[in-house]
Amino acid sequence: MAKATYVFIISLFLLAGEQLAAQDTLMVPLHIRISADVAGPVGYFINNDLKSFSALGSFEFNEHWSVSGGTGYSHFSVSKESYDYSSKGLTFTLGPDINLLKPKISEGRNFIGFGLHYCLSFYSHETPRMEYTNQWGTTVASLASSNHVGHFIELTPGVRTELFPGVTMGWNIALRMLLSDGTKSNLKPVYMPGFGDCSSRVTTGIYYYISISIPYHTKRIIIKPKTEDDEDEVPVENNETGTDNSVNNTSF
Repeated sequence: MAKATYVFIISLFLLAGEQLAAQDTLMVPLHIRISADVAGPVGYFINNDLKSFSALGSFEFNEHWSVSGGTGYSHFSVSKESYDYSSKGLTFTLGPDINLLKPKISEGRNFIGFGLHYCLSFYSHETPRMEYTNQWGTTVASLASSNHVGHFIELTPGVRTELFPGVTMGWNIALRMLLSDGTKSNLKPVYMPGFGDCSSRVTTGIYYYISISIPYHTKRIIIKPKTEDDEDEVPVENNETGTDNSVNNTSF
């Protein structure tokens, strides 16, 4: 009885091995990523009115879907002939990302896709000097600092690739649509941290990320089940213009 049991168990293992061998499989690592945006600090040398720093973390659920969340700090300050203005604050983002590449191409290392994120901006802004000149002279006024909470959504198409194990690099275009600047008045912000120029409800930006990737799980993915080859069949050629080679000779 014990011998029969052992034979049965071994047979199950052999059968399972044969089933796995009958399929093409791919081992894809899933990662936790911590990313830093280098476009913000580099952009300061181009436009020193804006200081911006942001970081992003992401968690991969499977070979296609992940969720990412991040935070950023922005300080915008500008001095014009008729006014001085500044705003600063923190932005928080959260939302899903989808990798459109097939697992055989991405291999857990490459990404072409997009994300859709909901964003909150906690910021303050002020106008220390505001001048207005008319026929009676020049009037100087100021607006004290006030705190607000704005929110917007962000679509982030982009690409990413692995430079070497544990380090990836890529970029995302940010297409943002303003939902509310949080002021509830006519005193709209010139610049809202995280969103940008508030003279329009739609803005664009770019992120350039360098990421540290930490694999936490390896997923087995079935690429293509194999089937038994069909029996060879001899094709029958149909020659519509020819005649049969065999002739039945009949004497009359």
